[in-house]
Amino acid sequence: MADDSPTVRTPTPRGASDGGPTGSPPESSSQAADQTSDAAPSPEAAPAGTPPAGDPPTGEPPKTPPGGTPRRRVSPLLIIVLAVVGAILFATWRPMLPGVTPTPLPTASTGIGETPSVEVSPSIEASPSVPTSPTPVPPSPRPPGDYILMSKDALMALPTKGPAWENLVAIANDPPGAPDLTDQDNRVGVMTLASALVYARTGDDTYRERARSQIMAVIGTEQQGAPNSILSLGRQLGAYVLAADFIKLSGADDATFRPWLDGIRTRELGGHGRWTALIATHEDAPQNWGSFAGASRIAASLYLNDTADVARAAQVLRGFLGDRSAYSGFQGPEGARSWSCDPAKFIPINGACSADGIDLDGAIVRDIDRGGNLKWPPGRAGIGYTLESLQALTLQAELLTVNGYGDAWSWSDQALKRAAGIVTRSGQAGGLTWNRSEVSYYVPWILNARYALDLPTRPAGFGRVFGYTDWLYGS
Repeated sequence: MADDSPTVRTPTPRGASDGGPTGSPPESSSQAADQTSDAAPSPEAAPAGTPPAGDPPTGEPPKTPPGGTPRRRVSPLLIIVLAVVGAILFATWRPMLPGVTPTPLPTASTGIGETPSVEVSPSIEASPSVPTSPTPVPPSPRPPGDYILMSKDALMALPTKGPAWENLVAIANDPPGAPDLTDQDNRVGVMTLASALVYARTGDDTYRERARSQIMAVIGTEQQGAPNSILSLGRQLGAYVLAADFIKLSGADDATFRPWLDGIRTRELGGHGRWTALIATHEDAPQNWGSFAGASRIAASLYLNDTADVARAAQVLRGFLGDRSAYSGFQGPEGARSWSCDPAKFIPINGACSADGIDLDGAIVRDIDRGGNLKWPPGRAGIGYTLESLQALTLQAELLTVNGYGDAWSWSDQALKRAAGIVTRSGQAGGLTWNRSEVSYYVPWILNARYALDLPTRPAGFGRVFGYTDWLYGS
């Protein structure tokens, strides 16, 4: 079956004016030097009958004007100094004067890895309104034997017959290939997850060994400076972590896996002009790079019992879904301003608003703009990248909810349901919609389960970081 998933372009490293490197970048801006005139002010006119200033041509001393008091000459240097001081004081006080608005600094107009497009200024017809989400309460410890993704009881209640189970077993039996964290299209991790799920459900050690060998083989396949290192890591790492949890990796294997997993969350891998480490990318990238980084970060920190980092990741997701009071540290809309409800108070997923008669509610701004500036239906790449983000955002929401960090599915007026809505509306208008790419076949199943929707489905298979949702949530 043809795969219509968008081709991920290798972003061009941004220059200093585009925001600088790393996930928490220092902004670089041009500094304009204050300019002052080198010309001295014109001398005041002398009183009538007074000789011109300066020494007489005869060398005689200056004449005393009427009244007997000699006239003092004002030094041109003093005039220049006073003029400069006055200009500085005026510039300092001017912004504080009533009715004066400082000129804003220029901002970059093109996002990282995105094709520059001509900026348009849509007419926003309603102010965005996104309710704040409740602050997650620290969870109770997971019961022994339960998994990161679900309880053991929930797993054991799933069927061992039917098409979804048969597909899962078939994938678990397929040769998975070689793990490679430098290949952003490598999906060995989710095939490894299939083996782990079959083992967890049946207890067949053959599948445990299949999963274990792949988990251990992935360690060290990351490479400093590989193109798009963090996109590749975010797309893959979470599946290996879930697999390690489902087989209860132990002994020397776990003792090797844990420190590597701990370190790779913050290790600088480069390969991009801005997004070079997993956690930093999650907290900066307001599109699919950040979505995948967040899913793998949350899975890893849950596995490591790093509750403080999971709690912070939950705040970042709250911000991504629209709650700026929880987190607002993302890169801005950049060249995607035409799709944003409020570029000055940017949130990655729009609240309810419209522009130029187009309903923008639920648009993942930086992803949908990959199909071009505001138009309806959106360009195919815009919906394709929206579905890329939804692959990872749904896993984030499920992991946080299951592990007691609040009902992430309800945050920001059910933001993920609203994001699904724009995919449906695109299809109704003749644009790209559900089930056009096999890597996102699993998304409708989990959305249907969590929101009682009736989105069209196909056998889930597996995507970038997750899959098998027809068996996990549709059985």
